[in-house]
Amino acid sequence: MGILHNFSAPRTPQQNGVVERKNRSLEELARKILSESSLPMYFRANAVSTSCYVMNRVLIRPILMKTPYELFNGRKPNINHLIVFGCSCFVLNNGKENLGKFDEKADLGMFIGYSLRSHAYRIYNKRLMNVEESVHVVFDEVDHRNIQIPKTNAEEDEQSISLEKLEICAEKQPVDSQKQLIEILQQSELPKEWRIPRDLSMENIIG
Repeated sequence: MGILHNFSAPRTPQQNGVVERKNRSLEELARKILSESSLPMYFRANAVSTSCYVMNRVLIRPILMKTPYELFNGRKPNINHLIVFGCSCFVLNNGKENLGKFDEKADLGMFIGYSLRSHAYRIYNKRLMNVEESVHVVFDEVDHRNIQIPKTNAEEDEQSISLEKLEICAEKQPVDSQKQLIEILQQSELPKEWRIPRDLSMENIIG
């Protein structure tokens, strides 16, 4: 009989609810990973493609309890190769350019998706300013330089209250006690491994 092509009415998305819901899921996931990676909007096509790639291997159908990849290929997908979108990476310069003896072997790039034609990653090379596909990539999924753990309001209030109590106690104590409190305040701002133990005599410290 062949394939029968059915059309929906113009400007009536409710007649095609399944596809519209899938498009919304792809759009929401692509918006989220673009926001988390802080990449510009011209990478939105790569974000949508990566979202589709991940959802086909992760999203489980509620009735069949299988992923779309498993239904299509008949085997469970391997997700060990999934990488954080937009993370920094280093791609090997294997034969793209003639390197000198002390030239860098790798270029800094950003991960922007998976290849649809082969088992490779799509990398945006920052030096060459182009997109290339390669398997010789080292990823830095956790960039410690950009991670900042903000203090909550409760922690800030607790710290300010403790400092106020120490200042009040310092006003009521004699001069020697005030010096000890000042040393405690100074040591509380240092890392734990830098603080001087209480039972250590200052005369035993060299330097």
